[in-house]
Amino acid sequence: MPADTAPAENTAPQHLAALLFDFDGTLVDTEPLWIEVELEMMAERGGHWEWADAEARNGHSVPSTVKLMLSELGDEETSVEDMMAELIDRVVEKVRQAEPEFRPGIESLLAEARAAGVPCAVVTSSPKSMTDVVLPRLPADQFATVITQEIPRNLKPHPEPYLLAAERLGVDIHRCVVVEDSDPGAIAGEAAGATVIGVPTDGELHDTAGRVVLPTLAGVSLDWIDQLVGDRYDETGTLSGVRTGPMLPGERVSLTDQKGRRHSLVLVPGKSFHTTKGGLAHDDIIGQPEGIVATTVGGLNFLVMRPLLSEFTTTMQRGAAVIYPKDAAQIMMAADIFPGARVLEAGVGSGALSMSLLRAIGPSGRLSSYERREDFAKIARQNVESFLGRDHPAWTITVGDLVEQIREEPVDRVILDMLAPWECIDAVAQVLEPGGVLCCYVATATQLGRVADTLRVHGGFTEPHLTETSIREWHAEGLAIRPGHGSSPHTGFLVISRRLAPGVKAPARKRRPAPGAYGPDYTGPRPDHVATEG
Repeated sequence: MPADTAPAENTAPQHLAALLFDFDGTLVDTEPLWIEVELEMMAERGGHWEWADAEARNGHSVPSTVKLMLSELGDEETSVEDMMAELIDRVVEKVRQAEPEFRPGIESLLAEARAAGVPCAVVTSSPKSMTDVVLPRLPADQFATVITQEIPRNLKPHPEPYLLAAERLGVDIHRCVVVEDSDPGAIAGEAAGATVIGVPTDGELHDTAGRVVLPTLAGVSLDWIDQLVGDRYDETGTLSGVRTGPMLPGERVSLTDQKGRRHSLVLVPGKSFHTTKGGLAHDDIIGQPEGIVATTVGGLNFLVMRPLLSEFTTTMQRGAAVIYPKDAAQIMMAADIFPGARVLEAGVGSGALSMSLLRAIGPSGRLSSYERREDFAKIARQNVESFLGRDHPAWTITVGDLVEQIREEPVDRVILDMLAPWECIDAVAQVLEPGGVLCCYVATATQLGRVADTLRVHGGFTEPHLTETSIREWHAEGLAIRPGHGSSPHTGFLVISRRLAPGVKAPARKRRPAPGAYGPDYTGPRPDHVATEG
């Protein structure tokens, strides 16, 4: 909780780019007025609608609430549009008459943001007619943009409204702070990539790893918010993709049935996961610890866990083939990836290895990735941000050929995953520090040989170490112990070598090549100490 003190002076924030505010219940306490109108309309139509029913809709879009009201009434004749128009008109009139107060801390925080030049926006699922009644009570230049129900194609908990606000303001959403009073809005902010501050009204707002929940904004200064954004970028825990404790809204979980089939979903309050044996309510999972068994209405059981990185990388969206966990594990050890390492990666593919590298190097390291195809780079970015919940400040992706685009910056480790890594040996040798590790991942034996011989011909690397990794599963029940049906055979080869000091040439190998190794049929690079065989 921030200290209840006013800032000494209005200084420009170092990390914060913009403040994005929800409207109902966040800027002004209009939620009770919505509930009053909903109760009145349902009572007039003879429907059953309790205060708790209406309160549970806090933060949800008006269209979705109206659809639920009509469903409760069993009214198939009244259109959603007509019902919604009546609801909005009556709420707007109540707001106009009541002139609800701004919530605690709002006006002082807005004034501080205005003085410091921090742009602000309103992002709401309410209509423009609602904001038009309230916002004129604030200075005309307070909000640079207002996103209302009529503008985005998708409303909260979809991230589009907040992404659109950041785009209109011309700022990085990852440097924005979203202020919300409900789970659906907070989920939208987290999904967009912003830092979320929750200030609940009467509805439930979960405290998750992606947000900070406060009673009110009273005493919250712009400096404190700026530091919150800075801490979020510096905090290693937010960059691992690992979450512990109760499973909460906005998190991804894996459902595994009794046959071992796995399904992935993002938890959203009020939603259901549908199967051939009935639905499974997300609310039955939210707030529960990992490792529970959730059951559909038809009796189908699912084990519920957060996905491990290895599970996520093998089920995520792909543009290119991924480096499988067994090979990624070997690369991490063979290349000796360490916290703070400067790593060059070429051939990003779908981002599977990038996630392991980013987790290992942490926020103090640097991963410079190169990918020839823009579509692959885009998918990789999406996958990494989906797993981490945000972008990684230590990661950059350059679209283009490594040899043409490589930056003249020293690196500690180089990972090449491409069709012809031998074409990049000279380029990476210029930036790889003495003692640094080069790891090439190739699919075929001919690629393996070409890379190894290119390294030998270059002379500035140690004798390459060549490996292949296979995993064999086993089945064990009582006396029935045997190899399992599943296995992970060949996926690729690893070529590991280390950079020598400048001007030092690798000593010639004393062991002779096998007869015919460099015979007349061989057309690749030939080490200096190997005579032409004729």
